[in-house]
Amino acid sequence: MLHFILRRVVFIVGVSFGIVFFAFFGMKMAANSTSDSAGPHVIPTAQAAFEEAVTYVSGLPGGNWGVVAVRGGRYTRQVAVRDMLADAYPKSMGLLFISLLVASLIGIPLGVAAAVRRHSPLSLGTMTATLLGISLPSFTVAALLQIAEIYWYRTFGFRLVPVGGFGWDTHLVIPTLVLAARPVAHLARIAFMAFSDVLEQDYMRTAHAKGLYQRLVMRVHAYPNAAVPLLTGLGVSLRFSLGSLPVVEYFLGWPGIGAALLAAISNRQATAVAGLSLALGLTFMLVNLLIDILYRYFDPRVRAQQI
Repeated sequence: MLHFILRRVVFIVGVSFGIVFFAFFGMKMAANSTSDSAGPHVIPTAQAAFEEAVTYVSGLPGGNWGVVAVRGGRYTRQVAVRDMLADAYPKSMGLLFISLLVASLIGIPLGVAAAVRRHSPLSLGTMTATLLGISLPSFTVAALLQIAEIYWYRTFGFRLVPVGGFGWDTHLVIPTLVLAARPVAHLARIAFMAFSDVLEQDYMRTAHAKGLYQRLVMRVHAYPNAAVPLLTGLGVSLRFSLGSLPVVEYFLGWPGIGAALLAAISNRQATAVAGLSLALGLTFMLVNLLIDILYRYFDPRVRAQQI
């Protein structure tokens, strides 16, 4: 296990440097995109981006995430990227955690119910509905929910939830639903396939033949054997949510790290883009590392491969 973790840490360090390099490289290419002769700028831009990435990464162990100039009216002030992260990161991670929790509490039981009744119209209807959840873009779901709330307010004269803004109250409802829409559909499909396979196994038939209660059979035999696909589904759902996060925060006025990243790109603040992108990348890689460790806890076949 220690050898596995060390290898993954080395991988995370290498990918983190790549994130920083491509952040600087992308911002320099964007700055050069207005040039009449972009070709000759490619090689020196890559070299300069590599040098800036090395300088930036070397300052991270000391807590130096860089400083950017932020304009406020007629004045310009220096803001540390670390302070930007301290303000925006908890807001985004809180929203992500709540949305994935909601997606798990809805999607997994929905998929299990469809698998248990896999020969009924409920199963077909559930799996058909998940196609819609996977296919709809996040900004479309956000716009539809905002339109529905506005229509409700105009019809009945009072609002159900705010259509935008920040707050750890009803402001969470629409952003959570938007971020959870695709994970709900994905987890429901994963749970349906995993439990459909598990329920057909001989040990499940034997457990039922012994007269064990359905709830006990599901808890003792079905859920542990379906845990690995569900963990994989959670990792993929996190990727969906992280990819949708900037768009959701921009549309709904949630002042998180995704909205800060889009603002930094718009303002050509390469240092902020590198720091914010690195924070998102590290979050995704560390969560994947945790999921891989949990694989070895739930699946003895994975543990046996390490011996």
